[in-house]
Amino acid sequence: MKLKIPPVIIFFISVAMMFGAYYVMPEWSYSFSYQTGISRIFLAAGVLVAFSGIIIFRMNRTITDPMHTDIACALVSAGFYQYTRIPMYLGMALILVGGLIRIGNPLSSFGLIFLVFYLDRFQIRQEEEVLSKLFGSRYEEYCKRVRRWI
Repeated sequence: MKLKIPPVIIFFISVAMMFGAYYVMPEWSYSFSYQTGISRIFLAAGVLVAFSGIIIFRMNRTITDPMHTDIACALVSAGFYQYTRIPMYLGMALILVGGLIRIGNPLSSFGLIFLVFYLDRFQIRQEEEVLSKLFGSRYEEYCKRVRRWI
């Protein structure tokens, strides 16, 4: 693949954008009852979804490095892969939703938007092209059954 920036770096850039927006415009912050609890639910769900994706890849002995999708040796469709084709990236997005709720600043949503846009446009599409070449009709059928995000 032609990618230069690993998705985990994009995730941390997004986190930095979220906190940066909060510090630039702290007066836009909001709070509400159960804010911390709700944010923790999203954070926990994100961690669960992301790490389950990694674990199921390891159980199937295929590559977890998104920079080298071209050497994948198995098409994984079990676990959360029955519901989303990208649980690791969905997990990152859920973690950011939890952070956005906890930070309580609507301007911070640009970090989440950046993550989703970047991954969808520059990472996931390239991965899907590679997987389509590697697994052919099996992957095409999988894509028809399972949505990209949710």
